[in-house]
Amino acid sequence: MGTRDARGFTLIEVLIAVAILVVALLAFLGLLSQGSLNVYLGGGQSKATSYARQMAEQLRNQPINPPCNPPAPLAGCFGPTNGTDIPEVGITRTWTVAAVGATVSPNRLWRITVTVNVRQSGATVGTQSITVETMRAE
Repeated sequence: MGTRDARGFTLIEVLIAVAILVVALLAFLGLLSQGSLNVYLGGGQSKATSYARQMAEQLRNQPINPPCNPPAPLAGCFGPTNGTDIPEVGITRTWTVAAVGATVSPNRLWRITVTVNVRQSGATVGTQSITVETMRAE
């Protein structure tokens, strides 16, 4: 029997190499889709944090003397109050202003809590929530 000069790959070797490449590509595509979802979620968290910080700063800079809901400046009643607004479609911002402990004026402390809920589309995403809390003196 003569020897044959064997060159190239056998069919089994080619099929195994293709199977390994397919598994690697599928894993890579899974990483890409997860990465794009994380970028999308990060954008929602960034917006929520920005809206929460904006409202917290606005409430911290308003005078508290005495607080009431709703504010009535002509009756001597003004300052930050509890409330809710919708700064953008899919985003709800809620805030509360409450006295802390049994402190009395002029050293009264107030706790300001701002919660922002971001409702994002998609079955796996749902709603994200960011809460910012700060204190201020009267």
